[in-house]
Amino acid sequence: MNLGKIKGINIKLHFSTLAIVGLVGFYAAMIYAEMVQNAPLWELVLVGLINGVLILFSILIHELMHSLMALKDGIKVPEIELYIFGGVAKIEEEPKTPRSEMKIAFVGPLISLVFGGALFTLYLLPITLPQIWMVTFYYSGLTNIILGIFNLLPAFPMDGGRILRAYLWKRRNNIISATKSAVKTALFFGYGFMALGLMQTFLLGSFGGLWLVFIGFFLNNTAKRALNQTIYENWLSQLKAGDIMGLPGYAIPFDTTLMDALRRYFVPFKRSYFPVIQGPEVVGIIHIEDIKQIPYEDRYNNIVGYTMRRIGDYPEIDENDSGLDAMRMLRKIEIQPPLLIVREDDEILGFIGNEDITSAMKFADIQA
Repeated sequence: MNLGKIKGINIKLHFSTLAIVGLVGFYAAMIYAEMVQNAPLWELVLVGLINGVLILFSILIHELMHSLMALKDGIKVPEIELYIFGGVAKIEEEPKTPRSEMKIAFVGPLISLVFGGALFTLYLLPITLPQIWMVTFYYSGLTNIILGIFNLLPAFPMDGGRILRAYLWKRRNNIISATKSAVKTALFFGYGFMALGLMQTFLLGSFGGLWLVFIGFFLNNTAKRALNQTIYENWLSQLKAGDIMGLPGYAIPFDTTLMDALRRYFVPFKRSYFPVIQGPEVVGIIHIEDIKQIPYEDRYNNIVGYTMRRIGDYPEIDENDSGLDAMRMLRKIEIQPPLLIVREDDEILGFIGNEDITSAMKFADIQA
């Protein structure tokens, strides 16, 4: 669900966010019921709604601060998505320096602690307020303080883990080594949460322990994925588009039938696409997915030139641009399957598709 834009950043709400909003609202209402005996239902509902909205707001400002700091450092942030575990600012690239990562990571928990501290201070002030607001200031204030502290745990890719990685990155001058150490710390916390949750569930009979198991499992998987992503992106950033492109090789003449194209090109050379030539000029791209859309009996008569996609439909990339730039461009292409044209002046040097990125990633482990 799109909520709008802030500073050009799309704000999206995942349906799973409603679970954490409902959970926070429920516990806030329970606390209110303990403090105010025989409280009417409408007051319980109101307390729940206020605290649910406040937690949603606090998650938003937490991620927004990450995003604004990233934008300040010249890093694009297309969107923020709020979901059950809080939210994520979809920053397009890794920070370029340890200092940049440190700032981007720290500002989120800082705003949570400040916001939570401000609410809790209002609860502690010697003033008389309606119980609804006293419960709200107490519960939402304490919740944000806890979330701020929790986010500072050195468990990558949480904020504290990113701060740890930035510190190790600066000391070692090696982002891969720093990420591996931060992930090991994350796995320690992840397995610790799972063990603690299982003990609570089976030894104390508290089903709340299952939540800790779920958090630990989620943290472990997220940390491993983040490590792989860092390794792949770092490797691709060291390669040029010209290094990973698929060479034109064979081209299919414009007037070749689709069946002949399958028999003479796609099957023997095992490629998913080929350039199409008309005379000496490359005029389009024929992809196996395009042929699949044509009924089998029509493939004997339909020619490649009337099935292909025009070369101008595909975006171009310079051969000296990085492989990471190529991967990001592919993700934004609306044509399916996506493809980039690698060109130098008026000459087509090659093509980059998802299989070329995948092939380049196979060698990423040599740097790890």
